[in-house]
Amino acid sequence: MVRQIVCFQIPALQIALARLKEPALRRRPVAVAPPSHRATLFEVSAEASAEGLHAGMPLDQARFLCPSLRIITPDAPTAQRAHNSLQDLVRRFTPLWEPIGHGNFYLDLTGTARLFGRAVDIAARMEREAVERCGLSGVVGVAVNKLVSHIAADAITKPPDLYDVAPGAEKEFLAPVPVAFLPSLHYLSGGRTPEFLGLLKELDLATLGKIAGTPPDHLDLVFGPRSRLMQQWAVGFDPTPVWPRSSRPSLEVSHTLNPDEVDDAALLALLYGLLEKLCRRLRFQQRLCRSITLDLVQSDGWEIAKRAVLGRASHWECDIYPRLEPLFLRAFQRRVRVRKMTLRAEALENSDKQLSLFPEEPSAESCRMQKLAAALDRVRSRYGEKAIEWGMT
Repeated sequence: MVRQIVCFQIPALQIALARLKEPALRRRPVAVAPPSHRATLFEVSAEASAEGLHAGMPLDQARFLCPSLRIITPDAPTAQRAHNSLQDLVRRFTPLWEPIGHGNFYLDLTGTARLFGRAVDIAARMEREAVERCGLSGVVGVAVNKLVSHIAADAITKPPDLYDVAPGAEKEFLAPVPVAFLPSLHYLSGGRTPEFLGLLKELDLATLGKIAGTPPDHLDLVFGPRSRLMQQWAVGFDPTPVWPRSSRPSLEVSHTLNPDEVDDAALLALLYGLLEKLCRRLRFQQRLCRSITLDLVQSDGWEIAKRAVLGRASHWECDIYPRLEPLFLRAFQRRVRVRKMTLRAEALENSDKQLSLFPEEPSAESCRMQKLAAALDRVRSRYGEKAIEWGMT
């Protein structure tokens, strides 16, 4: 059976929401950026992109290039509510859907033709309902896999619109597409995207068609093990499934920095504060976690996610932080300011009610830290979250 994968996107979701409230913003260059003299752009409208602006550009440089640029401040709660409404919309058409950011989704419609009709018709209906229910115009790409459908959606310059790539036409469709359109370009470049694109331009390999037409042995001499994956993507081969949202419970806490931060000590201090808040919630719910995930969003829009499995389930900071600090150092390799940090406890389980016959005795230091954490919980529950804060001397 031929796969039918849909990539549904609301380009620049926060700008689209702002234009619903303020119609005067339509058809003029708009960008989202925090109120800071060192801010960088979060999102840019199509009009701002035509002026040479892009996400991650410093605000001062953007204003110099486009004096008529209108800046709006980020509104994460409104964007999350809109994202939740779109989730309710897409789950009506398939149980296999994967969020890829606020307002962006992959949907697997394989085998749903008898229920709803062809995938392209379902995508068009979903696009219309997004406009009617949420007032948001989206773009849709339909193809046999996630890679081609994502590029098809990105190829649309003005929503609402839909691009359907027929099965078997992937190589022909991708031939003129620049390599910069690959959604996982950061994986190929190893975190050095500008240098990687510059090398491809020097080698006259700026489009996917030229990569597909280059002998594999020649690519291997320059790019090594990455060359095989490059050629697979260049011809539209992507067996990656649509990963549905996990039904396993999890808890997460996050913090958006203003201004963005690059200092390791400051970021680690913030990370420990997030861990305290997360462990406090776990203890309140009498739950333990077996793995921890750290997500970083940097000033240029780059997102990094790292996960560590704990030796044993726990809800104590002294057990989790020794795994969390090296996890942060592995994730924060690019010296680019961090905009947002999210910490998530996964693989949750209830605390054991039955005592173990041969319990593992914690060290004296662990006992001391657990008693301290429990005392801090009691103080904060009585006097508020900010009653006690950590400091350095």
